[in-house]
Amino acid sequence: MSNGQKEQTGAELAAEIARRRGRSYPAHEFIAKTFPDYMKVLIELDEVIRARPRLYDEKMHELFHIIALAVEMSNPPNQPHLRQHLKKGLKLGLKPEEIAEALMVCVNPCGMKVLTYGVTCMLEAMEELKAEAAAGAAS
Repeated sequence: MSNGQKEQTGAELAAEIARRRGRSYPAHEFIAKTFPDYMKVLIELDEVIRARPRLYDEKMHELFHIIALAVEMSNPPNQPHLRQHLKKGLKLGLKPEEIAEALMVCVNPCGMKVLTYGVTCMLEAMEELKAEAAAGAAS
């Protein structure tokens, strides 16, 4: 940060990471408020990885997140996190077939559980998107 910029507070950093992620995670809020210097570095890393022009667009970055989280699927608390990335990827234009095919590629090195878990979470994410759209239309 240059000398002319003010240092962000933990609350501001928590709000920034929530804006970038599309939702607020309690763990991010805790880290931002407790270790703002660490969260600042994570936001800077996010800037390097996602915000600058790269070979892959945001849609592909979401696909990579989906694959990584599906491969790591043995941790059920990650399921909402995976669904959040699936919903973002679908909103960005990823097709269910593209996601399923990418998950199928993981079967050989990672096992069938990746495909089953990933597609199950994708179907749940699609249902959540439908419910959110219906709720938005009703209000």
